[in-house]
Amino acid sequence: MLKKPKRIGITIDMTPMVDIAFLLLIFFMCTTQFEEQDKDKITLPQSSSEAKAPEANTITVNVTAAPAVRVSYKVQGKSVDLPVPPDQVMTQLGPALMQARAALPTAFIIVKMDKDAPYGVMSDMMAALQQAKATRFNVQTELKVQGGAGAFRK
Repeated sequence: MLKKPKRIGITIDMTPMVDIAFLLLIFFMCTTQFEEQDKDKITLPQSSSEAKAPEANTITVNVTAAPAVRVSYKVQGKSVDLPVPPDQVMTQLGPALMQARAALPTAFIIVKMDKDAPYGVMSDMMAALQQAKATRFNVQTELKVQGGAGAFRK
């Protein structure tokens, strides 16, 4: 009777594959942007309100300290930005908002206004919002930290 040759066991070292998987995971975690960066630099005023702004179905009116006014929204995954000259807020913002509301009729309107922006732009913007029949809007603020600088909430 013939003896079968003894089979040699094959082992595969999985350590390099695990190392590569973790390196890829770390690479993608470091390079991914989870939140879109704002095109405009806006320093929001502080408040103690903790209301969260909706992440989708929004029309955003950005006002910088320069002042520069921009209406932005997303339709079918495409971002739309409508810049409005600051000296023509009364005449141009209303039609831009009407165009945005025609594209997103149930959208929330969020106003992001720099705390150093001139008040005249805000009053013109509120008149343009009334002209566009958008009398319900939210003003986005930054949460005021209780307990001074460096404090955090548990």
